[in-house]
Amino acid sequence: MKTRITIVIGILSVLLLSSCQTEKKLAKQYMAERPVIEAAVYFPEQAEVKVEYNTQYGKKTEVLNGFSQDLFLDVMYNAYAQAMGDYGVNVYVPEDIDKVPVDSVHWLVMLSRMEISGRITEYEDYLFSDTDEFSYKHPLNTVNVASWFEVNDGDWKPVLFCEHNLMDGFDSQADYSFWTQNIDYRYTIDTLDLQDVYNYAVYLGKLYAGYTYDYMMNSYIGAELKKQGYAYQIMLRYDPYKKQLLYSDEDDYFIEIKE
Repeated sequence: MKTRITIVIGILSVLLLSSCQTEKKLAKQYMAERPVIEAAVYFPEQAEVKVEYNTQYGKKTEVLNGFSQDLFLDVMYNAYAQAMGDYGVNVYVPEDIDKVPVDSVHWLVMLSRMEISGRITEYEDYLFSDTDEFSYKHPLNTVNVASWFEVNDGDWKPVLFCEHNLMDGFDSQADYSFWTQNIDYRYTIDTLDLQDVYNYAVYLGKLYAGYTYDYMMNSYIGAELKKQGYAYQIMLRYDPYKKQLLYSDEDDYFIEIKE
């Protein structure tokens, strides 16, 4: 029985490896056929900004006091355009959205909606001794950014969604005395400020650029595999700086919202 199981696992591993090599071959084919892509990119003039009141702690975050959504969106757009250039995609703003050419090398990309929420998030820090488990709860400032993208390369793709959190930096240390069974618990919180939020816009712009390119590349791979009668096995991502194709981590990409 063990031998049979081993053989089956071996066969599955070979098939998976073969599939991954096929997907990488198609990804290289995709990039070779599209060395330069033109993308008309629109970001909204305004985001939906809100600050939530935390009833548990009886307060709300102050990190968004003085926040400029115009600056945030401008910084994000510039970071997105620059990062797209690293992928071989030239970003431009057309004069008329109704006259944008769309095909495999001409894209229309719209960040159709963005929600920016300031909130207090409870973080629970767990500690373990030889016999016991301890936990300490801390309220941390959080900025949640949720984005909805719409992309057209001749056909409209499903709406693409992404959500990320920026939180206070947190670190803790604990010394446990076996003899007294006491815990010396210490922690530090690096509180967010507005500059951190604007720096986050740079991070998100670059992240969304990578997600956009990877999504379009994987869409091509999936369509080509379907023509050959194969199912898609794994998402790939491209690192334009190391010129490498990598396997995508779980949830490290746009999520399709299908109606």
